[in-house]
Amino acid sequence: MRKWSSAKVLVVCAGVAGAMLTWAPAASAADPEPALVHALPGNDCRLNVRAGTDAGTALLATLTCVNYTTCASASETPCGPYVTGGIYSCVGADGKQITDTRWAEVAWRTPQKSYVAVGCAAFRP
Repeated sequence: MRKWSSAKVLVVCAGVAGAMLTWAPAASAADPEPALVHALPGNDCRLNVRAGTDAGTALLATLTCVNYTTCASASETPCGPYVTGGIYSCVGADGKQITDTRWAEVAWRTPQKSYVAVGCAAFRP
């Protein structure tokens, strides 16, 4: 199987002036796509995107249960590997109050780093 680079492939159709098709190569099973991240209902559908790995760092945005951002990396662990940072508390996926220090990097302000609290987030492949 040939692996394509991230460049787009262009095909020009003969006999049709200016007609052009473009497509990006599909990701293979070996190249997983980064997961999507959004808020959990137990936290009133609010998940803060921060400039650093601490609840006191600058707030960049607040995600809801219906708007998403993309994880910065693709791995077996959704949005992993995680970064250890400041302590936060919220309602976890099981509906119970949690305290945690795990943060996930997200692609909110690429190339600047942005993070969400892992225990407060929902991940979707």
